[in-house]
Amino acid sequence: MRRHVLVPLLLVAGACRSDLTVPSEDPVEAGVVGDGRLEVVLDTLRARRGLPSLAAILVHDGAVVEVGAVGIRAVGHGEEVTADDRWHLGSLTKAMTGTLAGVLVESGVIDWSTTVAEVFPDFVGVILPGYEDLRLEELLYHTAGLPMDATAVPSWPDIVAGNGTIRELRRQWASELLQRDPEGARGEWEFTDAGYIVAGAILEEVTGEVWEDLLMREVFEPLGMSATGFGAPGTVGMVDQPWGHLATPSGLVALDPGEPLAGAPAALGPAETVHASLAAFAPYMIAHLAGARGQPGLVSAATFDKLHTPAPNTSYAVGWGVVFRAWAGGAALTHNASDARWHAAVWLAPQRDIGVLAVTNVAGEPAFVGVDDAVLAMVARFDASPAAAAAVR
Repeated sequence: MRRHVLVPLLLVAGACRSDLTVPSEDPVEAGVVGDGRLEVVLDTLRARRGLPSLAAILVHDGAVVEVGAVGIRAVGHGEEVTADDRWHLGSLTKAMTGTLAGVLVESGVIDWSTTVAEVFPDFVGVILPGYEDLRLEELLYHTAGLPMDATAVPSWPDIVAGNGTIRELRRQWASELLQRDPEGARGEWEFTDAGYIVAGAILEEVTGEVWEDLLMREVFEPLGMSATGFGAPGTVGMVDQPWGHLATPSGLVALDPGEPLAGAPAALGPAETVHASLAAFAPYMIAHLAGARGQPGLVSAATFDKLHTPAPNTSYAVGWGVVFRAWAGGAALTHNASDARWHAAVWLAPQRDIGVLAVTNVAGEPAFVGVDDAVLAMVARFDASPAAAAAVR
């Protein structure tokens, strides 16, 4: 299977991928929805790659078709994962920030063409002149030409330590990123967390509210996404949720959610800090599937179209990669995420009205492949079911 090298970013943040064509090797017998073997299938894939856990969910026609989770929450502990556990979603957060931007555009708070200088007039003369007229949409498309390494800023130690309010830190981070020389040509796609840090700071500035509160109120609550949060899931000192793992030469190391290495700095929120249960993520997939099929919901059909249409000369929309796959019946919306501790991938096939999320609590190539194969297994199980015959192809 042809693979695309992930761009190394802040804390190995995940980039959008465009593969998922055939299984990585001889596929596991997937079975069919409702046969009671989903956990067996997932556990076979999990064991094949040496993953602590593996979980997946598939939605169709506005409802959850099947969901399963197998494995353990943390290496060295005996607690098993459940279908209700919460998973770190990394860069899948980006499309959520884009969705929030769409809500705020429709409410008249901001426009896709709003520029950095319009929102931050005090940045003028401080940041590079070439960045002053950057538009919100460019930041969300990854076409702003911003630096790839978002950590190379003077305030990085304060960002990591959380020295200041989260809004202050994001505003300062945005200012410092916009003072750095560009690493790509404006208008060309280059995946970077930097654009979403700046975009998040912009949304906070125009509303006077923290991004986390905005996302909860404007996106999660209307969709009924209750089992959500930010940062590493779980209670410090307790194995009540899956823990992320670091792959080391001596094996996997489980990270208590209270450890400094357990998650990215909170200020990175708009780019990659959301966690959610599988069921909480389902209405988000359902909303975007409906929107991609021309149905209004959280936002209008026109705004959904904006969110799902790639920037000129790219295959990247607002937090979504847009690729064509035979199994999807045409165009698919996709993104993956990896922060060196977790791996997640979402695929939406609007022509067939199916969406799949697969997750694991470790990163690296085994996780990449294992999550890929879990998505394909979920699709194969659906394809073998009576419901597949009614799905639009």
